[in-house]
Amino acid sequence: MRTITAIGGSPATGKTTLMRKFIEIHGEWQTLEPAPPASKNRLIKSIPCMYSQMLDLFILGKYQTNELFSGTDKLSMAVQPTAQDFVRYVKRNILFEGDRLFTPSFLKFLSVLPYTKLRILILTAPKKMLEKRYKARGSNQSETFLKGRDTKYKNIAEDRELIPFVTRMSNTTLEEQSKIVNFLCLK
Repeated sequence: MRTITAIGGSPATGKTTLMRKFIEIHGEWQTLEPAPPASKNRLIKSIPCMYSQMLDLFILGKYQTNELFSGTDKLSMAVQPTAQDFVRYVKRNILFEGDRLFTPSFLKFLSVLPYTKLRILILTAPKKMLEKRYKARGSNQSETFLKGRDTKYKNIAEDRELIPFVTRMSNTTLEEQSKIVNFLCLK
């Protein structure tokens, strides 16, 4: 059985920083865009990702040095159908973070896949800390946008179909970050 872990959280909860730490800690990664074969009806498009043979794990998205927004945030807004095809084709462990794929429809799609254990991790941090992080990174996201993200994650966490898969974890200190990195390990 494979494990798919989805990481979400309001802006500045540390999703990308966490992923960079996970990537750094866990060895050698191959950056690739696998080219799956054609299905009976169509060619399955590739999706940018990294692969660790040691962990038998794909990380979806692009993680380049010194970019504020990485991961699935670097993918097209219309990436979900491609990601669904990829997940159906690649029968390996998968990890991703960010708004492009952390949607109720994609998470529900993942929740019913055979031979798949889904883990939905929602990162949290106090509002004052988030405001400090927004300022430190020069964020220009509007209050309306930020409230919309908060509502999105609250709705996912409270969705009856998704509740069994949801774990919330605070990401405010290096100690908490370390606990989350350990949680992400598939052991």
